[in-house]
Amino acid sequence: MKLKKNGKNMFRKFFILPAGFALLLFVLFASGCTGKNVLDKAPVKKIVSQNKKEQSVRISYSWWGNDNRTVYTLKGIELFHSLNPNINVFPHSDLWAGYEDKFEKAFNEGTNSDVMQINFDWLSKYSPDGNGFYDLNTLCEYIDFYNFTSSDLEYGTINGKLNAIPIAFNSVIPVYNKTVLDEHHLKVPSTWDELFYAAKVLKKDGMSVLGMGEKHFFLLCIAWFEQYFSKRLFLDNKTINASAEELEYMFVFASRLIKENVVYPVIRGFEAADLKNGKLNGVFAWCNESSKFATYIELIEGQPVLGSFITIPSATESGWYIKPVSMYAIKKDCKHPAEAAMFVNFLLNNQEFALMQQNEKGVPLSNKSLTALMEHGKLESMQYSSLMKIRFNSGIINQMVPIMENKDVNQVFLDNVTDFIDGKKTSAEAARYFENYLKGKM
Repeated sequence: MKLKKNGKNMFRKFFILPAGFALLLFVLFASGCTGKNVLDKAPVKKIVSQNKKEQSVRISYSWWGNDNRTVYTLKGIELFHSLNPNINVFPHSDLWAGYEDKFEKAFNEGTNSDVMQINFDWLSKYSPDGNGFYDLNTLCEYIDFYNFTSSDLEYGTINGKLNAIPIAFNSVIPVYNKTVLDEHHLKVPSTWDELFYAAKVLKKDGMSVLGMGEKHFFLLCIAWFEQYFSKRLFLDNKTINASAEELEYMFVFASRLIKENVVYPVIRGFEAADLKNGKLNGVFAWCNESSKFATYIELIEGQPVLGSFITIPSATESGWYIKPVSMYAIKKDCKHPAEAAMFVNFLLNNQEFALMQQNEKGVPLSNKSLTALMEHGKLESMQYSSLMKIRFNSGIINQMVPIMENKDVNQVFLDNVTDFIDGKKTSAEAARYFENYLKGKM
């Protein structure tokens, strides 16, 4: 099937503000206990235990991550205890592989930790009505909400209940080796046509433009679909806004991305080594991972450059989405919610801990933590540039619908794209299968 052209008005362009002005904007909006502006008020600091003879309180904290995250987190827990001797934090950490399965089991059994690091899409899964986690609005005297904008907190709000607070924001964005692009007289692509042209030129050297995982591939295809049809693919987590005929266009386009060397075949996966061995020019990755891939490009004496959000110039929908990297939540029946809230506030807003964590969980949203990193020169430039690119375009980049990053949905989409490429299904059959799967999933 042929793809038709879509002529619409151009949407606003993306831009990056200077760091100093960016920091000023961070403090323009705030929300407090009542949702009102509290910038004119000093942060409320209550001492949970005025009686020094009172017994110590025990709370638990769970997270996932590598050894480095564990090391600085344990140091942070020691610091928190030195500041709050009556509160003992018991840590529970694990690697990401299999973590959600363990979390789900503990959540269903009611044995999950008092304070939890969670993924954004877990809110709709574990708290669809807003009652799955503690309402943090009721603990506002222990948490410095003034460090966040009201729009930041909306990401964790369900039915008016603040279930979780985002740590940092994330979006998917390309990172290219500009040295290779320059050698081939190519500019950094900003439109789909430029992206396909770059693929055509680089293909002569056996190189694909971008490597990416299943989730990133699905998000890339969603961006094109929404720009092309000028509408959202998902209206919410339970409503698909596309017919099987429209989805067919998406499968044809997805196959083009792979066949024409824009995307290194996702079914093979990719490794950072592919940047070195000449198979890839760049990577389509989460913003908070941009520095990692930039380092790989520098190791081969290339110049890493942050790409643009690819667009159809006439589109009325941007097609791009933003989500929290991860979030902090408190157990709904936590026995010591005030102490748990104090620890959440420490994790988010304590400047000494921010210097321990730095950008490991992304560039922090908290104005206080961000200020600490800026003052000590700890902001990694590419990650910071990524944050600036997405944070100040909130009117253009949409809030991610959790089903978009559902691992099963991502895999079923890729499987059907692969079946279409391999001739096992027509584009129409792949689209109908995916449509029926989504309806059953929702």
